[in-house]
Amino acid sequence: MKLSLQGWASIWIATAMMAGAGAALLWAGSTQAWRVHLNDARDAGRGLALSLLHDTPPPDEVRLSRIVTERSSTTFTPTHQDAGLAASARVTTLSLRQHDADGDMRANGRRLLIHVLSDRLQYPVAAIDGVTGAPEGLASLSRQMALHCSDSVMFLQDDRGRWWRAESALWSCDQQPPDLRLWAIGLALAGLLLLWGHARDVSSGFRDLARALAMRTRPGQMEDLQISGPVELRQTIEAVNAYLAEERDRLARRAMVLSGVSHDLGTPATRLRLRVAMIDDPDLRDKFTSDLDKMAAMIEEVLTFTRAEIAAEPESFFSFVALVESVVADYQDTGRAVTMVLPDPPSIAPTGSVFGMTGGRKRALTEARRVLFRGRPMALERALSNLIDNALKYGRRAQVRLIQNSARIIVEVQDEGRDLDPETLSRLTEPFARGSNQTGSDGHPVSGFGMGLSIVATIAAQHGGQVEFEQKPHGLCARLNLPRDMNSPAPQTARGLQPTRG
Repeated sequence: MKLSLQGWASIWIATAMMAGAGAALLWAGSTQAWRVHLNDARDAGRGLALSLLHDTPPPDEVRLSRIVTERSSTTFTPTHQDAGLAASARVTTLSLRQHDADGDMRANGRRLLIHVLSDRLQYPVAAIDGVTGAPEGLASLSRQMALHCSDSVMFLQDDRGRWWRAESALWSCDQQPPDLRLWAIGLALAGLLLLWGHARDVSSGFRDLARALAMRTRPGQMEDLQISGPVELRQTIEAVNAYLAEERDRLARRAMVLSGVSHDLGTPATRLRLRVAMIDDPDLRDKFTSDLDKMAAMIEEVLTFTRAEIAAEPESFFSFVALVESVVADYQDTGRAVTMVLPDPPSIAPTGSVFGMTGGRKRALTEARRVLFRGRPMALERALSNLIDNALKYGRRAQVRLIQNSARIIVEVQDEGRDLDPETLSRLTEPFARGSNQTGSDGHPVSGFGMGLSIVATIAAQHGGQVEFEQKPHGLCARLNLPRDMNSPAPQTARGLQPTRG
């Protein structure tokens, strides 16, 4: 249902009011019905006592009949056979006396002896108010019989020794009103659960939107969001999707323009190279050739950065260790000073047997080095190559170290010889930013346009990670820090770390 938050709030308020009113009506109605039923039973018991004590007609709710026995009234005791009940019937016995006008119990006042036979209950005598006199005592007993219903029969003996049998429908379970208070509680809880569940669904929609927006802040994560929820949330998602579509178009147009420029510059660049080749002065010819190479390299760097932002490469599962080893092996095949350090694989300690003997030496888990990762392998290969190239340009050699645990994968590239200040470290990943040291390890100016580390930072952000830098005593250490789960929130910053000494 496509409603606004205001519409849903109105429905929630109306539902809560109806559920509360229904529960209150059920509770009040049931309580009132029980109050009337118990008061009727109390009045019937009081009227029965007055009828026996003052020889007045019994109340309409009670059927009273005299029992004529062949036995002496002093030796007669009602049994289950007299009540027409099973032999397992239970008996409640109570003796009540009448009070005088001042409220004092007479020593020789009129007395009522009561026997109540029930098929399964023995009524609590302690809960019967017999102190205030016979009428109130019998009224309290009648109320207890109506509250704890049973197929019960009451036998009474007055002070003249006569026995009476009394029965009333008020003491039967069929006469009790239905107790709807549990239904009232159930209705209130059902309304509460319904409102809580729907409110939880609405809030989860906004929470999912915030999480999706956090994921879309990474370059390349620009898929449209699924439209759902109330009207306000749908409008927000539609606006975000429109922005993402515009951003995708903007990046695509940028890449198209740069590709067109690169293609269009190819023909005049070729003509310039041919004309440069006809220059007789070798120094001038070399300067022209160098400038043309720089122009082509700059265009290629910008195109690479744009492609990294678009992130056109699909994600796949691959072995991260194998990717790092293959990149390092390519540099080693060309004689470059690149080494790799892998962490020692975890091992299983020997366990003891029931006879106290150990299981021998530790066994290494060689398969633990195969770290499966979900991402863009070609982009990560380029990022690692840029870090190694940067280390070789400025620090003579590169040592690659792979660190991994259940949450993250860290690739460290340590060079030798560079010492950068904190301000320079904080700007290394900015486009076209280069360090203050413009010479390489051989003392000659290095080539490049300051886009390599920007590309690395962009690729790391696409995978939910970041690039970090730490100044160590023997050179600069660059870390490519990636989460094992790409659905984790993006890091707040990808700026460099402060340099540390030690």
